[in-house]
Amino acid sequence: MIKLTKNQILSWTGGENNFKDYNPEIANVVTDSRKIQENDCYIAIKGENFDGNDFIEQAINNKASVILSNRQSSHKEVITVEDTVIALGNIAKKYLMQFDIKKLAVTGSSGKTTTKDMLYYVFNEHFSTHRTDGNYNNEIGLPLTALNIDKGYEAAIFEMGMSALGEIDYLAQLVRPNIAIITNIGSCHIEILKSQENIFKAKMEISNYLSNDDYLIVNGDDKYLTSLSENEYKFNLIKYGFSGECQLRASDYKAVDGQSEFWVTGMGINRRFTLPAIGLHNVSNALSAIAAGLIYKIPTEKIQAGLMKFQPSKLRMQILEKNNIKYINDSYNANPESMEAVITSFESYARGRRIAVLGDMLELGEFSVAAHEKIGILASEKFDLVFFIGSQMKHAFDNFNIDENTDKRKYHFIDNNIAIEEIKRIIKYGDTILLKGSRGMKLDEIFSALTDDNMEG
Repeated sequence: MIKLTKNQILSWTGGENNFKDYNPEIANVVTDSRKIQENDCYIAIKGENFDGNDFIEQAINNKASVILSNRQSSHKEVITVEDTVIALGNIAKKYLMQFDIKKLAVTGSSGKTTTKDMLYYVFNEHFSTHRTDGNYNNEIGLPLTALNIDKGYEAAIFEMGMSALGEIDYLAQLVRPNIAIITNIGSCHIEILKSQENIFKAKMEISNYLSNDDYLIVNGDDKYLTSLSENEYKFNLIKYGFSGECQLRASDYKAVDGQSEFWVTGMGINRRFTLPAIGLHNVSNALSAIAAGLIYKIPTEKIQAGLMKFQPSKLRMQILEKNNIKYINDSYNANPESMEAVITSFESYARGRRIAVLGDMLELGEFSVAAHEKIGILASEKFDLVFFIGSQMKHAFDNFNIDENTDKRKYHFIDNNIAIEEIKRIIKYGDTILLKGSRGMKLDEIFSALTDDNMEG
C-alpha cells in the first residue's frame, strides 16, 4: 500500500474531523482490532459478534494514526462517518484510481476462486500481478484487497461474491474492471434469490461498468450465459467452452497422470494446453484465463507456463497422501453444480476403493431435496462407499442405490465426531477419499482428524 494521509481519508469519505492540522501518514488499513499497528488506519465495523467501535481506545493505545467510526468522538484520530463499510469502499475506490493497471474481476456460482487463481498464474508470467487473498470477495474483503496494491503491480485480479441482488454491482463500481468473467449460473444462494434467473441477473451486475473497450468473458456452455448477444451491449463479449459456437473452444480432452490435456482453438490460436488439474470443469476455468491472457497479448508459451504453475487455494481440490491413503479435500464449499463436477471427475484421481465424505449443500431452500436426491443417484454410480453427513444428505443417502451383487456401502451421520470415528474404523490403505460439502458443514475438521492422526491399517 502506498502511504495516504488523514486528510485524504477525510476527503474521500466525506467524514467529520475537526483537527485539520492533525494530518499523519497512514501505512496500512485494517478492520481487525487485533492486528492494529503503529500508523495504521483502523476501520471500526459492527459485525455479527463484535462491534469494532468498542475497540477505539485499544486502537489509540496501539498508535493507530486514523480511526473511522460511526460514533462521535473527541479524539483527534477519529473520523466520524455514517457507515464505516461504505467509507471503506470509498477509500478503496479512490485509492484504485491512482493506479494505471489492468483490472480483472471474476464471479460465478462455482469455480470463481479456481478461475481467479488460474488468472493470477497466467498474468503473473507476463505482468506483476496482485490477486484477492483467500475469500476476500465481499464488501469488506474486496476493498482490503484493493488497498494492498502498490506501484509495483501491473495487473490485479478481483474475486466477487454475492448472496443478493445489488451486491456485485456495488463491488463492480468500486473496481470498474477492464475484463469481467462469469464462470457459470448455478444454484448457489437460490434460497435467497429464489430463481436461477435472479442469480443470472445478480452475476451480470459485474458488467455494469464495462466501457466500449472492455470485455465480458462468459462460459458459452452455460444455458443462461450462452443466450447473451454482443449486439445487446456496448462492451466486447467473448464466449468460451466446448461448443462450436464459442470464440474460444476446447476439444480432445484427456486426463493423463493427474493432468488435463486439451486442444484450444479460436482467438487466433490453435494449440494443445496442459493443466495440472483434472476435470472438464477445470478445463472450462482455464479457458477463461486463456481468453483473458490473449486479450492482453500474453504469448501462448507464457499462458501455458502460468497454467502449469497453478495451485488451488486451501480446501479446494487439496490432494494429500498419507499412510498410502489418498485424500482429495474439496471441502471449502459446495453447490449442486460444483458437487456434480467433482464427483464426475473423481475417477481420474482414484485408485483402490473409491470413497466419498459428502456434506450438505446449504442455502438451496425448496430446491434442496431434489438436488440432494440427484447427488445420491450420481454418487451410487461413482463410489464404492459414501459417508453422507448432515440432515439434507439423508435424501442423497436414500437415493444411493446398492446392488445386491456389489460391495457398495453407505452411511449417514448428523454428527461430525461420530462420523470421524466410523470413517477411521472403515478406511484402509490404498483407498482414495473425496471430501466435499458446504463450508458450514465443517468437513475440513473431518479431513484434519483423518490426516493428523496416525492411521492403523
